[in-house]
Amino acid sequence: MNEVDLEIKQIPTTREKILRLLASRPHTVEELAKNVGVSKNAVRAQIATLEREGIIEAQGMFKGARRPATLYGFSPGSDLHFSKAYPAVLSHLIHVLANRLSHEEFIAVMQELGQRLAGSTTRPLGDPWEKIQAAFKFLKGLGSIGQMTEEDGNIIITGSVCPISRAVAADARACTAIETLLHELTGLPVEEHCNRGERQSCRFIVQMPRKKETDL
Repeated sequence: MNEVDLEIKQIPTTREKILRLLASRPHTVEELAKNVGVSKNAVRAQIATLEREGIIEAQGMFKGARRPATLYGFSPGSDLHFSKAYPAVLSHLIHVLANRLSHEEFIAVMQELGQRLAGSTTRPLGDPWEKIQAAFKFLKGLGSIGQMTEEDGNIIITGSVCPISRAVAADARACTAIETLLHELTGLPVEEHCNRGERQSCRFIVQMPRKKETDL
């Protein structure tokens, strides 16, 4: 690779230029277009994409000479989209906990983690099936890709993508956190039966309440 090729690869994209400007303070579409050197429509297209990704949001209005213009800035927690450290930190943290704590203490920590995760969302209402659906939706929001099936009257939640895969890779007992999360949100007994072979996959059995038989 020659010096010219290296310089070309280092030229920031329109998206990167917009993000750099927004990192300093909120901007209007017109300000971004002027500073980046592209059309306002090009900026609007980037803004729409960044809003869908949850990276930026509207943050008030700027009173211009002619008419008010929307100010855009970074959304709370948007740093998660840029940091590469979180998975690595989580993995090493699990290693540290596993080495320092007894088995009972480690499981207790994972259970508390699951409880705290469950506490970060509104507890679902409704019948058991509605609660399971809400819990499954929350799990998908954390990054899980899976499905629900019925087996022997119970609900099986499986996932091909685990939202805490780096933690589970560090110590398989980390699955306890998700098991506890599902129990807290559904109020039902949950058993973890994840596959930790060559191709890891999640599997949680949610025990549905049995219908009581009435005497005739």
